[in-house]
Amino acid sequence: DDGCGGTLRGQSGVITTPNYPAEYNNNADCTWTVLAEPGDTIALVFSDFQLEDDYDLLEVSGTDGSSQ
Repeated sequence: DDGCGGTLRGQSGVITTPNYPAEYNNNADCTWTVLAEPGDTIALVFSDFQLEDDYDLLEVSGTDGSSQ
């Protein structure tokens, strides 16, 4: 397990990348699923966030493919 991806349940959690705060390996594919009860609000708060141009992306979507 490289710590890259997983499922979060409950009222709080932490999402990190492998080797944080050092660089992660090339071609890392981290997919996280955040589960909540219907009607609950999910808030994402970033304390440290960096993307490498042309290589990294963050995608946030709901079960219907929408995001707000």
